[in-house]
Amino acid sequence: MKKWILLILAIILLGVFSLIRSCQRSSREVINVYTDKEIEYFIGKFAKKFERNENKVQVKINDLKNMSDYDIIITDEKENVKNLKKDFKSKDLFKDELVVIGRRRIENISQVVNSSIAIPNYKTNIGKTGLDILAKLDNFSEISKKIEYKDDAISSLQSVDLYEVDYAFIPRNSLAFAKNSEICYRFPPTMEANKILYRIYLDTNSSDNSKNFYNFLEEEFAEKVQEKPKSEKNKAIITKDVEGKS
Repeated sequence: MKKWILLILAIILLGVFSLIRSCQRSSREVINVYTDKEIEYFIGKFAKKFERNENKVQVKINDLKNMSDYDIIITDEKENVKNLKKDFKSKDLFKDELVVIGRRRIENISQVVNSSIAIPNYKTNIGKTGLDILAKLDNFSEISKKIEYKDDAISSLQSVDLYEVDYAFIPRNSLAFAKNSEICYRFPPTMEANKILYRIYLDTNSSDNSKNFYNFLEEEFAEKVQEKPKSEKNKAIITKDVEGKS
């Protein structure tokens, strides 16, 4: 009987604690942030760090339907922001690099000629960048026959994970979503043609906390964008086969 009483008390206390936590969450100011899908997890880590320092603020990422409703937008597709009827303050946030992922490493990008490769839709900035790189190769006519265009970088990545294609072009920071693949090829560090620039946009009418998060991200990237990846998954062969053509 005593055990049952203790169990009931424990359940009651757990319920009270959960209710308190829920009330605390509901009273926190929400900062709504839009990011491109491929960097959602990457930016999410910075959001968690900001929340730990600002316990009265909650950062929600990609939680709204309309882009125009967000306080902050982080994207490499600047045209999408131009179409919004709002006043934004903006600046460059960070550059990512396109890499080739798969399960078999290659020594130069031309070696994808006999393999299938997924690329985001060429109407996207990432897709156009990847296609421009491949188009400079001497064997592009053969490579183009096995290109599969996907909706976005994450769809391209998933095509490799699901064994639908051999390789995919993705930004390096989206590798966190990969389950059955790793970086197979990285372009030379001096090459600029594979870089993807992400800009951050702040609604000028947003709250002070939104502005604080905007400034927080700028400071974080100033420190972290130059850091080298630590994971073995990010190590790959780098050669100079397309550097001179960028």
